[in-house]
Amino acid sequence: MTKRLTRSELFAGAQATGSSVQMQNSHLDLENQNDEKIEGLTSKVKILKEITLSIGETVKESSTILGSMITR
Repeated sequence: MTKRLTRSELFAGAQATGSSVQMQNSHLDLENQNDEKIEGLTSKVKILKEITLSIGETVKESSTILGSMITR
């Protein structure tokens, strides 16, 4: 999977002067916070996917067991 570049990495060489430096820093802070939140959400989605797959396997196994009980 390709690593997603953060905004600060994309604009690492950008020049800024005066008050635009403060706005840029504030903007980069927000971007960094967003990147951290995205990472957190991504790991939560992975956990939910694992749980969902596990539930699916349990349902299949239960269905097989119930099916064999009915046919006996």
